[in-house]
Amino acid sequence: MDAPFVIIGGDAAGMSAASKIKREQPDTTVIVFERSPYISYSACGMPYWIGGVVESDRDLIVLTPQVARRKRGIDVRIHHEVTAIDPAQHLVHGVNHETGQAFSQPYAKLCIATGARAVLPPIPGAELPGVFTLRALTDAQRIYAYLQEHPTSTAVVIGAGYIGIEMVEALHAREIEVHLIEMLPQIMPNFDAEMVTPIATHLTEQDVKLYTGTRVEAIAAQEGQLAVQTDKTAVIHAGIVIVSVGVRPNAELAAEAGLRLGESGAIWVDRHMRTSAADIFAAGDCVEHHHLVLERNAWIPLATSANKGGRIAGESMIGEDASLPGILGTAIVKAFDYTMASTGLTEQEARESGLFGVDGEFVGSAIIENSDRARYWPGSETLTVKLVFDKRGGRILGGQLVGKAGVNKRIDIIATAITAKMTLKEVELLDLSYAPPYSTTHDPIQICASVGQRELIRQPI
Repeated sequence: MDAPFVIIGGDAAGMSAASKIKREQPDTTVIVFERSPYISYSACGMPYWIGGVVESDRDLIVLTPQVARRKRGIDVRIHHEVTAIDPAQHLVHGVNHETGQAFSQPYAKLCIATGARAVLPPIPGAELPGVFTLRALTDAQRIYAYLQEHPTSTAVVIGAGYIGIEMVEALHAREIEVHLIEMLPQIMPNFDAEMVTPIATHLTEQDVKLYTGTRVEAIAAQEGQLAVQTDKTAVIHAGIVIVSVGVRPNAELAAEAGLRLGESGAIWVDRHMRTSAADIFAAGDCVEHHHLVLERNAWIPLATSANKGGRIAGESMIGEDASLPGILGTAIVKAFDYTMASTGLTEQEARESGLFGVDGEFVGSAIIENSDRARYWPGSETLTVKLVFDKRGGRILGGQLVGKAGVNKRIDIIATAITAKMTLKEVELLDLSYAPPYSTTHDPIQICASVGQRELIRQPI
């Protein structure tokens, strides 16, 4: 009997790969090893369940192991953790956590989709009950259960990135006072500083206690609560602490098997999702992808690239000439009444890349504020747009938006423009839709593109 295809990890990338293989080659045996109880769920929706927007954690589950087995013919084995890969023998080794028994499984082709894990910084007391990270559905369930069993009026969120901001809103929705602590000088460090000012102001308007440039030094249990000590504030007492300071790729299995890693520590893959070892592919938050502006691999773990990368891995495993052109790190986040979005490079990233002058002297930027729709339309709001570009011709390198409406549409336009290597002038002249309830006659991103052209280096005639 031929060896099966094996997938390590049953979330977005792993199940996308497995499903694609079975769709194209129904007779191929595909085994998915997943160490947790769940496969295919919306991790991005977890803060909204904790906050009460989503009614049940079951609503977050896209596919159960039972349905995957019955309807897709995928041999899903939950509670099975792969602990080693032997590329020379085409074997994986692991343990079944339900029985405690070790197992070994031959494979014809292998896909590593082990994802990433939340970082827990070396803060004394971070291991105390009531201190949580949020990465997996089981994390969300523990947080939800803890809040049910230990009602509280105060919470601390450490880290003001995407998950941190979403958890602030989720806890606020439960009528909990939230203290948000960020070590860096600004919230949302993957945005340029001037873009986060309205969001920081809005957070304080929502009675969020915001501390930037502040380091958490210790957490202690004190009279039934958690006492959070920082280097700038008095002790903050809270009933729950959420630590959200970033994630790391789960690349140890690949490294121990001798596979090449990228500069970030994530698994190196080519655009077909092939690793450096024969018959081994990888996809999802554990891998780097080709960055369309940097023209080199970068690690930006996002659900969109995980799903697409898994699909490409599945196609490549069955011999199709499939490839992922690249990523831009396009992302969007809700912060109470506002939406923030970014794509491509920030101005700081462009200047530090070394691609646009030794000191980034060829990096240009433009930032404008404009109505998000006709100014006379009831409910029109201010939209802030920033474009980053190469002053030697105007090629767009990145974009950021902050506003209350229309942000998602516009960031996708900018992402498309960057992918197509469009210039400011070309974006300015795009034939975009217009009606007073939706936009101004010249869309705000086109106004920003027009303003940016003033910075371009004029070539001699």
